[in-house]
Amino acid sequence: MLKDRISPDQFFDENFITSGMQTLLDKVFERLEGRSNQASTFLLSQSMGGGKTHNMIALGLLAKNPALRSKILGNNVQGSRLGAVRVIGFNGRESDAKFGIWGELADQLGKKDVFRDLYSPLSAPGTTAWINLLKGEPTIIFLDELPPYFANAKAREIGETTLAHVTNTALSNLMVAVDRPELSNVCVVISDLRASYEDGSNELNQALDNLANEANRSSLRLEPVNPQGDELYHILRTRLFSDLPDEETIRGIAQDYAEAVRVAKQMDITNATPESFAAQLVESYPFHFSIRDLYARFKENPGFQQTRGLIRLMRVIVADMYTANIRGVLRADRVKLVHPYDFNLNNEEIQSEIRSINPSLTEAITHDIAKDGHSIAEELDIRLGTTDDAQDVAKLILVASLAAVPGATHGLRDSDIVSYLCAPGRDISAIKKNVIDYLPTQAWYLHRSVDGRLFFKNIQNLAAKLHSQANSYNEESCLKELRKYLEGLFTPHSRDCYQDMRVLPPLDKLN
Repeated sequence: MLKDRISPDQFFDENFITSGMQTLLDKVFERLEGRSNQASTFLLSQSMGGGKTHNMIALGLLAKNPALRSKILGNNVQGSRLGAVRVIGFNGRESDAKFGIWGELADQLGKKDVFRDLYSPLSAPGTTAWINLLKGEPTIIFLDELPPYFANAKAREIGETTLAHVTNTALSNLMVAVDRPELSNVCVVISDLRASYEDGSNELNQALDNLANEANRSSLRLEPVNPQGDELYHILRTRLFSDLPDEETIRGIAQDYAEAVRVAKQMDITNATPESFAAQLVESYPFHFSIRDLYARFKENPGFQQTRGLIRLMRVIVADMYTANIRGVLRADRVKLVHPYDFNLNNEEIQSEIRSINPSLTEAITHDIAKDGHSIAEELDIRLGTTDDAQDVAKLILVASLAAVPGATHGLRDSDIVSYLCAPGRDISAIKKNVIDYLPTQAWYLHRSVDGRLFFKNIQNLAAKLHSQANSYNEESCLKELRKYLEGLFTPHSRDCYQDMRVLPPLDKLN
């Protein structure tokens, strides 16, 4: 964005403006126009891959381009009085910045000499130095991915201190400076200082904590994407689909699903409410509303990139749905929504994405759910003569079991499984008996919690141990165990009927 390598029109065609992004745009342009002096620093707070950089890109493109601003935001709104805004920034991955962050920012403004006395040795600009550099035109300063920079800077000595300490002082002074009246038309936007990076160094953590505390005193904290609302569906729709059916068609599909739920409710196998089901599907179309709640369980998993990771996962899932199988059939032609279980685990790319969310469940996937027709669920579908009932149940439970953080909720109750499987044309009547009740007796990694939830775990269950023990016996061992069992079963105690009992030996040993 700083180097004008992003197409503004394409960017906004492919991205949805969330409420968090809209708040950032409104507040920043209010300040730059002089309508507000409340916040000078904005802290984008969300875990890795949560949309922080996207918010920065959107703000930067709109700030630099007044025509685009009026096209996207409209006229007579915040920012409409402004011309082009100066936009500068620093990405913490540029760890080899010779003259520090302040030198890079000064260079982008064409004022590198303002800090000429602070480069050798590197010294932190004070509040007045920052004011002298930034005063004048409306300016936005982006500071993105700072933790990696601090991780490198803590190892670079400057006199009796380190570059990390000097940088901390410099940025703290910057945040104080932009609160001064002379810089009332300057904003600083910082991505989360903790969530995007982890390091065991006490020095690094202390530096980041100090800077975060400074930012918190003067900043407005914003969450780019609200994980509890419907923004997730808007983002996925915008990124994955070019067009959708009209509202009447969508409401018709929602009513079809509501009718399927009503039938299941009459059979007393679900507690879901048809009306609520339909209303939620209208909001989430073309995705099943349960995707947000189920996928939210693992959004805090180590290494998972929240919004970005979910977009990548759903992209490969949807692409696979529009790829013909060996019979030339598209799964997208057979379903009316993208359900939480609509992914092909025999597709290596999709399985790789799922495994990366929680690698510990790899064995559960290959043994119980998907192994080119030889997993427990696949063999059960073949035996039952169903297309994918057992596999869909297993994949639904898998999605609800992917969380890998302490205190997370795992698994689903039987009634929840049934309600999520309700769909037009699906016979739900026998799924409870033939799949939900039977699958735990065959699957090796499927467990039931004390509150009745079925979930996958990387520990074999009792069924697995029984299968393993049974498979360890050959014919001779089986006969020996059977003889021993029969002797114990029929051994006389009171001896009123018979006094002795002997199990017949094999025929080939009779004399």
